[in-house]
Amino acid sequence: MHWFNSQLQTLYKLAEAYDTCRTKEADEDVEEIRQARIAFVNNVQSLVDSVVKLPIISGCVAGHDGFIMAKAGSVSDSDALGALIQESMVIAERSKNLLDLGEIQQIVIVGENNKIAMISVGQVTLCILSPKQSNLAELLSLEPN
Repeated sequence: MHWFNSQLQTLYKLAEAYDTCRTKEADEDVEEIRQARIAFVNNVQSLVDSVVKLPIISGCVAGHDGFIMAKAGSVSDSDALGALIQESMVIAERSKNLLDLGEIQQIVIVGENNKIAMISVGQVTLCILSPKQSNLAELLSLEPN
């Protein structure tokens, strides 16, 4: 398993643990919920910080409900990017049944100059910004320096 996939697997487990804690009965341990949230958020920020250390990756963010919760690298307009992430995920979610896609895992938008890859992890969407010609699968298999 390459580097990024192993990082994603860790995030998926932390997201699941956090979701499990949040859905427990109200009288359950609030500290357990807090610790699960902290572990997830800290791991998200660590991954975002690591991804921008890879060659030619210009930026990486993590968004939730249109808000950027973690950011590293060059991101020119965080508010616009947060809105793009949110709207893209909403459109994909609406279309998943019509197109028989199943749960949305990834969205890639390729423009004339750059591309954005959005990866769904629990309630968070990771967004990686890179030049159009970059091979993200190859880049993300490398371990950052």
